[in-house]
Amino acid sequence: MFEATRYGRVIVLALAAAVLTAHPGAAQESTTRGFMVGAHLGGASLSVEGSERSNGGGAGIEFGYGLNRNFTLFLQLDGASIDVRNQEDVEGTWTIGHVDLGTRFHFANSLRSWVPYLQAALSARVVNVSDLPPGSALGASEVEFSGGAFTFGGGIMLYAGQTFAFDLGLLFSGGEFSDVRVGQTTQSGLDLDASSSRFNLGVSWWP
Repeated sequence: MFEATRYGRVIVLALAAAVLTAHPGAAQESTTRGFMVGAHLGGASLSVEGSERSNGGGAGIEFGYGLNRNFTLFLQLDGASIDVRNQEDVEGTWTIGHVDLGTRFHFANSLRSWVPYLQAALSARVVNVSDLPPGSALGASEVEFSGGAFTFGGGIMLYAGQTFAFDLGLLFSGGEFSDVRVGQTTQSGLDLDASSSRFNLGVSWWP
């Protein structure tokens, strides 16, 4: 009888310990650790030398690795088509690409299904202009501008599951277009101030 009671107590204590140990995992609503991949649709805008902003839409992908709950290193690639038809002398097909390499800080709490964040990155930007009309202000039928930028922004992730989230973000990039390519000829040292912004809505997954 004594042995049975003792074994019963041991079983009860073991079950209680298992429940207490499992509870945090069962209650976890979100994760920001480890490898992450994401995709998004979004809007983009561009202003060069203080000109009126031109807007458009595009898409992008993102790869990251969460070093811990708060810090993630990431690589983001975005592309968009920009509408500048309100300026006849440079009317054509405009596209802009961003490549961001940076870090993201999550205000993370694994017991919440929403996680806000801030991020900063060093960026490369490329603007390609094609199908320009004869006699355009840019002097060619196709021109490409490129340069570096600094990007900052933030957003919020809303989790549908512990490893899958909807991601809403807003980014701003400031810098210069330092190179221009016309045909096979590239000229450096332009120093054209340019600012761009992106508003993205997508999904993120931690496989």
